[in-house]
Amino acid sequence: MDVVHELVRNTLFLVNVGLKNVFESTKVSEPIFLRNLTIHPISGITKNGFDASTIDEVLISNKGVFREFDTPDVSTIEFDNRGDEPVLIIDGEEITGSLQNRIIALSSVVDARSTKSIPVICAEEGRWDDLGGFQTGHCAYPQIRTILMKSLHKKIDTQRAVWNEINRKLTVSKILSTTSSMHDIYHNLNEEIARYIEGFSSINHSAIGFIGVAGNRILGCDIFCNTKIYHKFENKLIRSYILDAIEHQKKEPNVPDVKKFFTALQCALARKKIRNRTANEKIKGNGFLGQALIYNKSSVHLSVFPT
Repeated sequence: MDVVHELVRNTLFLVNVGLKNVFESTKVSEPIFLRNLTIHPISGITKNGFDASTIDEVLISNKGVFREFDTPDVSTIEFDNRGDEPVLIIDGEEITGSLQNRIIALSSVVDARSTKSIPVICAEEGRWDDLGGFQTGHCAYPQIRTILMKSLHKKIDTQRAVWNEINRKLTVSKILSTTSSMHDIYHNLNEEIARYIEGFSSINHSAIGFIGVAGNRILGCDIFCNTKIYHKFENKLIRSYILDAIEHQKKEPNVPDVKKFFTALQCALARKKIRNRTANEKIKGNGFLGQALIYNKSSVHLSVFPT
């Protein structure tokens, strides 16, 4: 574990250089074991005072609303932020209802009292029928978010790839869904997910993210700009990583090549410079793809997935 911790500390130090002092005094705490899912918490103190609501908070409080356009588009919807603070939306978040369930294709910040077009991907192949307004959902599991990352770096049929992955997961999970819905996977495996997190409340008060590992592979990595923002997303993200871990229960728990993964990440982050005040910066290295959401020249969310 000391090698892993040192590699992550070095990686996040290089984020400081390449991404304008985003993180400071970061370290990886002792791993947390949720059955066959190993969570490696990333902790630290940051200077970033960024604060934002989540879609869960604003939809419940009616301070925000997702809408179809007048001419509905499967790949884009509109978000109206009626609140007095920005809303952070991360890649993979699910919204359900309306004409079909969608997942957010790209992390973004929607400023207070503003409206923004949001790129989305359908997560329910077999429905185009209005069920009313959008509601909050889950978060896409890492294998789907990996597809979203690939689509940032090369031209692929993202929608077909996501549908194929959902159908694959339904098959291996032995779940019947009349509309091929990712939401149905969560619904059917809810009790199994609950067993994973029984007795678990939170990683720790100083966490800003984590790396998830299951079986013989790294599932992915999510890092936020500060602890307050991270803890707003923690439960949703851990449940999504569990959904992938369930599939790896019978695989040998060989230690994945963490050193190789983080060495590549270290190099990629060191080279990356912020060029725009607000943008989605592509992150690419040997064996992984990801994105850094930049807002006011600071990274507020980094997501990375092995390929």
